[in-house]
Amino acid sequence: MWVTSMPQVWDEEGVANGAADAVTPAPAAAMLGSLAGWLSRTIQPQPPAPRVCGTEGGPPVTAPRLLLRDGRHLAYCESGVPKDKARFKVVFSHGFTGSREDSVRPSQVA
Repeated sequence: MWVTSMPQVWDEEGVANGAADAVTPAPAAAMLGSLAGWLSRTIQPQPPAPRVCGTEGGPPVTAPRLLLRDGRHLAYCESGVPKDKARFKVVFSHGFTGSREDSVRPSQVA
C-alpha cells in the first residue's frame, strides 16, 4: 500500500472482490494538482526591467534633480521670487502621495 500524508479513499467494490489495497485515484489526483500548481508558479514570466528616467528607452527627465548618496534622485521645483532677491528660504515637503507640483505656490510678485 502506498503511504501518503493525504487521506485515502477506499474503494468498497475492490474490498468486496478481495483486493484489500484497492484505493481510488484521489491521492494521485491531489498530488498531480499540487505539482501542476507549483509548476505554474515556477514558470511565470518575469516582469519587465524598470525604465529609469534619463536612460535610453526610459522616460525623459522633466525637472531639476539632486543625486542622493544612495543612488536615487530627488526632483524639486522652485517657485517665488528669484534666488538673489529672496530674503527667506522656505522648503515645502509633500507627503508620500503628493508631488512636487501639488503644493500651493506663491506668486512671482509676492
